[in-house]
Amino acid sequence: MDRVNSVETSTDTPHVVICTTGGTITASTAPGGVVVAGDSDVATQAMLDELRTVLPASVRVSARAVLDADSSTFGPPEWDRLVDVVADVLADPGVSGVVVAHGTDTLEETVMALDLHHTDPRPVAVTGAQLPADHPKSDGPANLLDAVLLAADPVSRGLGVLVVLGRAILQARGVRKWHTTEPVAFARNAPDTPVEGLPPELERPTLPGRARFTGTRVDVVSCPPGSDAVALGACVDAGARGLVLEGSGSGNLPPLVAEAVTELSVERPDIVVVTASRVPRGEATATYSGPGGGAELAKRGVLSSGYLRSAQARVLLTALLSLADTNAGAGAEAGADASPEAGAAAVRRQWSRYHLYS
Repeated sequence: MDRVNSVETSTDTPHVVICTTGGTITASTAPGGVVVAGDSDVATQAMLDELRTVLPASVRVSARAVLDADSSTFGPPEWDRLVDVVADVLADPGVSGVVVAHGTDTLEETVMALDLHHTDPRPVAVTGAQLPADHPKSDGPANLLDAVLLAADPVSRGLGVLVVLGRAILQARGVRKWHTTEPVAFARNAPDTPVEGLPPELERPTLPGRARFTGTRVDVVSCPPGSDAVALGACVDAGARGLVLEGSGSGNLPPLVAEAVTELSVERPDIVVVTASRVPRGEATATYSGPGGGAELAKRGVLSSGYLRSAQARVLLTALLSLADTNAGAGAEAGADASPEAGAAAVRRQWSRYHLYS
């Protein structure tokens, strides 16, 4: 595997680095039809050899093995690893763009973690496959080619992290996997019309510092009609610093869950609660009255996820809580309030800046 180095790259010969993490794009099919991870080094080399036969000679590619697993096994440690690796790759001024080959199961979390930190104008394209590498109709080669061409194209600069699958190109924030098997695996939840101010493609504020996802527990709790607060209580007992509650409609909660959230706001102001919606499209907002309505919950300090759904809201909340802890440590040295309650209050103040199109 070629490793990224500081070799000069001319402006007319873009250099794209492919960071591999395993996933279906390098997987194979065992007897009985079970998809299994193969030898990623071999699969990646085969993928690169095939790519180079169709790639314009003006584009140079190299690969860097980062992870080797099904993305369903990924979590905060893997998000941290990928954020660090992408930053390291882009430290080379000769690199024109980055492609991350990733499993589709948790791609929406990874791209959110990357995009929150991606201040460099050079593009990062994240791609994968719905069919394994040895399938006669594998979509991986075409997706990889599209991602590399996008990452090499100057027109992609300044757009942040992009998801490239099934000939679709989507910005990271608001993305979610919407189909388990179709080639067009992802859709993006965002406003139908531009918001006032910057064009929608530029509405992606980045974090002021490096968040560390590992070590900050944020749980997602499904809150279907009639549910009680048992799951919520278990998450709190397990040490959750934040909760993303997936409700109905605009993010409304069942009565027993809403009652527990109200009690939590008094007894544990150090825990940040965000409501999201199980509805695929549209905005979660503090609109409705009543004990479980968003408007009433907002009075208790509960946040709404906007156009983000629960997976990406969890990533954002984890990042903000991590930064609050970092700032609290610095504040403690200066004699400022470094309590968990102060950190949670800071997250609540900052939340609307980062969730999509507040």
